[in-house]
This record gives sequence, C-alpha cells and structure tokens, in this order.
Amino acid sequence: MSARNVVLRGAAPQDASLRVLVVPHAGAGAASGLAFAEHAPADWLVATARLPGRESRIRESVPDMPGLVADVVATARALPGPGTAPLIVVGVCSGAVIALEAVRELLRDGDGHGDDPGRADDDAGRVGGPGGAGSVAGLVVVSQWAVNEKPDPGRRLLRDTDDQAQVLDILGEFGGVPESLAANPEMLRLVLPGIVADIRAVEDYWSDPDPLLGCPLLTVFGDEDPLCPEERTAGWALFSANTRNAWVPGGHLLLAEDPAVVVDALAGNLDQFA
Repeated sequence: MSARNVVLRGAAPQDASLRVLVVPHAGAGAASGLAFAEHAPADWLVATARLPGRESRIRESVPDMPGLVADVVATARALPGPGTAPLIVVGVCSGAVIALEAVRELLRDGDGHGDDPGRADDDAGRVGGPGGAGSVAGLVVVSQWAVNEKPDPGRRLLRDTDDQAQVLDILGEFGGVPESLAANPEMLRLVLPGIVADIRAVEDYWSDPDPLLGCPLLTVFGDEDPLCPEERTAGWALFSANTRNAWVPGGHLLLAEDPAVVVDALAGNLDQFA
C-alpha cells in the first residue's frame, strides 16, 4: 500500500484491538482523520483514506464513484495487521456513500462476515460471506442522510454549472463550506475543485437496501444537524439486519467540529460489532 493513499495513527498493527478506516467528507484529505485518531483509545489503529485530488495526491484527477470506491477497497485490503484486529469502516458525509459501496465489495469478495459466518450470500440473503479475524466487522455512517430514495429529479446538479456563486449555493444543500474558507478567495480556489468533484461523483447516487449488508451498521448524527433529521435518516435501518442509531450533540460537520463525539459514539457501541 502506498503511503500516499492513507495516514496511520495509533496502535501498532500487532497490538491493535481494532482497526478503523475513516473515509472523509467531500474534498477532505487524510489530515481530517488526525483529530479522530487523537481521541481514539490507545489500542485502536486509525487509518484515514487519502483519496485522489488532495494532499500528496493533488495532481491526480478525482475519479467517478466506481473509481473512488475501488480506491477505498484497495486501501482497506492493504491495511497493515496480523489478521487479528477486526476492521470498522467509518464514512463521513459523502464519504459514507463511498464507504457503503466499498464495504459491500469487501463483503461480497469474502473480506467480511455476517451475523452467521458459516452462511453464504444466497442462504443469508445479504452481502457478506465467510469471514474471520481481521475481516470487516461493521460500517459506521456519520452525518449522511439515508440513500434509499432517489434524489429529486428537479434538483440542481453541480455537474451542470461551473459558476462559483451557483456552485457555492448548491453546496449549501450538502452542508456548504466553512465560512472561513468561503471568505478566503485564494484558498477557496485551491480547495473548491476537489469538493465539487467529490460531490459530483455522488450527487445522483441512490441505493436499494437489498441485499442487506452482512455486517452491523451504526449511524451517527448530530442532534442539531438540519440536513439529517430523523425523517431523512430512518431509511438506514433497511440496509442491515443489525442497525443502531447514535444521536450526539452537534451539527452537520461532526468530524471537523467535535471529533471526540464521533469516537465516543463508536466506542460506546462496540458491543454491536462483537
């Protein structure tokens, strides 16, 4: 695995009780997971995916959705570990969409397990075959509304405009950009293309919940997040036979504004992934 594709923090692979792979929000690089790692228990190995088009991969073009998924799958498969520490994939905002499809692929190819490791895909009626120590133990979705409903066909799409004012207005529907960034034209010019490319890759994405994930699903939402109220997030319960919701204090940018609450939500629900 190229060090360009991921940043590792926390426990050494041979000492880790858990491996966590963070798939960050639109435009964010691997640095976005450093604060999560700082608050994580000492025996967690925390990896944050660095997708194309940011940080040391800035010269790479951002691919479409299948390309982003393939990148995360390759990173997950190459993570260090002696085969004993289970892996939980944490997808944040638009990164949760990529994480969902990446986990599906990992489980489909036998890199994970369902509630009954001995049951195959056909028998269990879910994506996920035989697994073992070190396989995908679960998916955590952070600050992303359920994706089981098709987007409004009349909704404005980023791929239809390059006008910066319109772009920023449309991005408001996805949480927008921090005010400090919007007020800095030079920085905005550098960062905005990556954000837009990520959102373009997922802006018309939707998914049927079937077949069910063969691993537990934990969803984490801020109780003051206007983009993720209960009526927009309840659909995640359809994606796995083992789902759980965690509502925490905060808004939409949970990982950026209060990473400790995201860590605490996962740590407080580890029994779900046993």
